[in-house]
Amino acid sequence: MAIPGTQRFGPDTFPQALVATARRRPDATFLRVVPAKEGAPPRRVSYGEFERSVRRAAAFLRASGVGRGDRILLFAENSPEWQAVSLAAQTLQAEPAGLFANLGEEAARGLAQRVRPRVAYVSTAAQWAKLAPEAMALATGGLATVLSHEPLAGEALPAGVRAATVAGVLDAPDAPEIAPAEFDALVAAGQGEDPYLLLFTSGTTGRFKGVRLPQRAMIRAIEGGWASTGCTAGDEGLHFLPFGHVAGHDQFLLALAQGHGLIMVSRREDIPRGLALGPTYLFSVPLVYDRIREQVQTRVASRPSPVRALVQAALAAAQRVSQGAGRGFADRALALFARQAVGRPVRARLGGRVRSIFSGGAATPTGLAAFFESLGLPFVELYGMSETAGLISSNLFAGPRRIGSAGYPSSDLELRIAEDGELYVRGGTLMTGYLDAEDEADAYTPDGFFRTGDLARLDADGTLEVVGRKKCLLVLSTGKKLSPEPIEQAIASAPPFAGAVLLGDGRPFAAAAVFVPQPEIERIRAEGRDVPGDLLSRARAALEGFSEYEKPKRLLIISGALADYPALLTPTLKLKRDAFQRWQAAEVEQLYRDAAAARR
Repeated sequence: MAIPGTQRFGPDTFPQALVATARRRPDATFLRVVPAKEGAPPRRVSYGEFERSVRRAAAFLRASGVGRGDRILLFAENSPEWQAVSLAAQTLQAEPAGLFANLGEEAARGLAQRVRPRVAYVSTAAQWAKLAPEAMALATGGLATVLSHEPLAGEALPAGVRAATVAGVLDAPDAPEIAPAEFDALVAAGQGEDPYLLLFTSGTTGRFKGVRLPQRAMIRAIEGGWASTGCTAGDEGLHFLPFGHVAGHDQFLLALAQGHGLIMVSRREDIPRGLALGPTYLFSVPLVYDRIREQVQTRVASRPSPVRALVQAALAAAQRVSQGAGRGFADRALALFARQAVGRPVRARLGGRVRSIFSGGAATPTGLAAFFESLGLPFVELYGMSETAGLISSNLFAGPRRIGSAGYPSSDLELRIAEDGELYVRGGTLMTGYLDAEDEADAYTPDGFFRTGDLARLDADGTLEVVGRKKCLLVLSTGKKLSPEPIEQAIASAPPFAGAVLLGDGRPFAAAAVFVPQPEIERIRAEGRDVPGDLLSRARAALEGFSEYEKPKRLLIISGALADYPALLTPTLKLKRDAFQRWQAAEVEQLYRDAAAARR
């Protein structure tokens, strides 16, 4: 079974979708942009205004010599201007290339050299300063213009490279723009295999792979997402996933094609201000939702013992009811209490209008989805990767949703499970290919299936279950093999844990590094309990359905939450296992030495 209700919505490209929506709803609010300045009102951008900014950006790029086959580097935080420049480049059949705005200097310079842009778009002088040491090489490679939100000093640019500001290009009353009729003709000439974006993977393996996404792949992904999310023109989503992340584009493009609104937040610290504007849905990676759950659990744990026990019992009953396992009067009464005592404050914190939560970009811990579902907030998990335009399969807002499942496969993809469990895909949402030939090696099977690197299985009800990453598989010295992700997710879903990393490759048994908030560690100690022993018993209890060899026998306890250690996370908030191993190498070695000594 594939995602039901998928329909073709017409346009072959997103510039065509923009024109169709802007002509249909010119005065409707497309974006409410949350400004960095505290207390300032959001900036409103209508569909008509956004289309005009794309026409102005296209005039600027064309005057800068940009044409078919050229590349535009986008190295900036999310903004309407980011997408205006990108869509303008697509209109000219050039290829935009998006980088994560928080990349360090070395990574940003290396990627810019691989892109070889004709025009570079940056947000600030500080962003350009990351690229400036390679400015001469970039100019030699074809860089002609740098467009920025802040003026750049003349000495910051090499000879022959000119500077322009966003205010002068997009906002000035006399800024040149392509006339609507000419723009429509350029847009109409677009085709499905034209470039949409050159996007770089998040670098979990150390190398950023350049993924070349065509219009066709993104169109197909949005059609599937439309069916999965059940969004309507009356919706307004909170948008804060970066444009370096394919899911950030999927949400933006769904709104663009359908005509619903977005509340745009460019900084994570401004998310509460975006929520205060009352979005009807959220779309994020699981880690952001996990922080909400952690805060609820912390508040519950701080209550007096009788109240804490009641609320915890109510939350457990609510999960049973939401999953169809709690049918008795007591469970239903407790579930109602949980939705009032916990669910109402959570909904209020999310702006009061949220009807659904969408999650993608990383696997969702089962307990996290169950938590929100139990509070009456549908939690819809989508699964995909950059190479598949962000969509391989999805659960459904209108049902069914199976917690722990990646949902129903896209009707645009053929799926195959290899003998070793790796998922192969082929079809309409697949990329054109990688930027560099070295990344193409062994990426496909001889008959054209893309090797996802994910271990998966298709269940009897037609849903896809993703077990973990093939490259992350741990092999104990006993020969037993473990997929760490499901084990880590199960531990991280159980209080008081705020993250987990499974250990044991080449070792005689599995162990785990667990992240625990310092107040919880102090509370256990104050109650006279052994901290390692108490936490180990809780971690193993969270793994009730796992085999004995999959359960950790020792813990490495790290104070705080995994999210408190940004050096361990990719820009898409996935764990960098190699970074963790380097950071904790001595401690892990000592843990296994202590275990060996204890057995003697």
